[in-house]
Amino acid sequence: MESSIKRVSSYLGLVSSMYLHLRVDVHYGARTQ
Repeated sequence: MESSIKRVSSYLGLVSSMYLHLRVDVHYGARTQ
């Protein structure tokens, strides 16, 4: 049980960080154009 929780939390962290980077890229990309 604990391992699955760790896996889910790490997966959520990865997804949230990717989403954050994507938003930052879109924001600065739209700003520079």
